[in-house]
Amino acid sequence: MSTSWGLCKDCKWWQIEPKASVKNSTMGLCIDDKMIKFKLRVSGNSGCNRFMEGKPAHAKGSSGQPPTAKPTR
Repeated sequence: MSTSWGLCKDCKWWQIEPKASVKNSTMGLCIDDKMIKFKLRVSGNSGCNRFMEGKPAHAKGSSGQPPTAKPTR
């Protein structure tokens, strides 16, 4: 886990729809190991202290209400 805070759109633990663009308003699923059980649907402009720099993962169902996708990492 990183000790620095960062935005979801720049985090490897953010998972979005296969054809979604990385934007502040794009909705996706947090797939961090400790957070996945909560099925957190977050925007690219959301952020937290579990941030880990990287590119978002992609899976169908990541932006659902509630998200139905399984983590792809």
